[in-house]
Parts: sequence; C-alpha cells; structure tokens
Amino acid sequence: MKKLLFVMMAIFAISLNATVVDVYMINGKKIEGVLMEQNDSVLIVRPNNMPDGMFIKPELVKYFLISGIGRYDVVDGKFVPTQQAKAAMAQVEQKAREKEKRNRVLAANPNEVIGKAFKNTGAVCIGVGIPSLVVGSILMGIGCSDVKATDNPIDDQNKAKTHANCTTAGCVLMSTGAALTIVGIPLHIHGKRIAELKFNYTGNGAGMSVDF
Repeated sequence: MKKLLFVMMAIFAISLNATVVDVYMINGKKIEGVLMEQNDSVLIVRPNNMPDGMFIKPELVKYFLISGIGRYDVVDGKFVPTQQAKAAMAQVEQKAREKEKRNRVLAANPNEVIGKAFKNTGAVCIGVGIPSLVVGSILMGIGCSDVKATDNPIDDQNKAKTHANCTTAGCVLMSTGAALTIVGIPLHIHGKRIAELKFNYTGNGAGMSVDF
C-alpha cells in the first residue's frame, strides 16, 4: 500500500508537470497529448488542441511513451512498463520520498528555511555585486585616464565622448556593485547564523542555542 501511494504521488507529480505522452494505436494512428492519469488498465490523455481528456483502454494500444519515464507495452491486456521505465519511475519515487523527508525536516526547523533564503539571497547579491564592482572600476579607470590630443579634432571628440561614457557606466556599476556586495555579505553571514539556530527543549521549558 505504501509503495502504491508513492507511485500515485509520482504519477501525480508527472501530471502536474504536463508530461507529454505519445500513444501508438493498433490501427496505426498516433495520439499526442498530455498525460492526465495512468494505471495498468486505463490511460487518460488530453490530446493536443483538445479541451477534454480521452480514455484509452489497453486493447486499443500497441504501446505508449511517457516523456521522462519511458515505454509502456501491452501485456495480457494491461499496460506494463519496460525495465527502463521501471527504473525511471523508481527514481521519481525516490525523489518524491526525499522531497517529503526534506519538507518534514524544514517544517521542524523553520529557522533553516529562513536562513537558507537569506544565504541564497546574499550569495546572489555577492555574485552580481563583485563582478559589477570590478568592471565598474575598470571602466572608471579608462574614463578617468587622460585623452591624448591628436591632429584630428573629430577623433579627439570621439575619444572624449567614449571616456565620458566609460566614466558614467563605471560610476553606475561601481555604486551598484558596492551596494550589492555590502548588502550580500551580511545577508549571507546572518543567514548562516539563523540556519544554525536550534531550539532545545528541557524539563524547565524551551531554550535556544546557537552552534558555531
């Protein structure tokens, strides 16, 4: 019963992701659509450009292919997955178990969820901020460098304009990069600390400790 529950969860997850199914009929026709429901005795497919689902029985089918899973043949009037499809379904079931376990752990420790969100946000800010700061510094260096005069005033004007544009872009990137970096570092550090907050329950009540 427990295994059947995970199989149904896996199939439900596949359905939510609008999994494509190709059904090869005995009469030679092919039906392409979205998998709505599937078990060993019936297949429900919503054909492309159709609003409603279609019930398909095994006696009408040669075989069908589920995207990301594999092939199902008809054996003794039932839909039977190939070994490859069974292996793929086992991986889906395993991922469903891991996700369920991870959700239980996160529900038991909400600080980890908050801390992880802070850490991820901080990492993104740092990942964008530092390169922006570096590129902005380079552009500022180019923009603030001296423009050597030549005998061609048009070239001198174009160079001066280019340097001015580099200076402007450098100021924007440097200020943005610095702001993101300044914000990102504390977010990442505090996110880690929040994630490490743990509630300890003793006979006298609840306490809180921080692991470093």
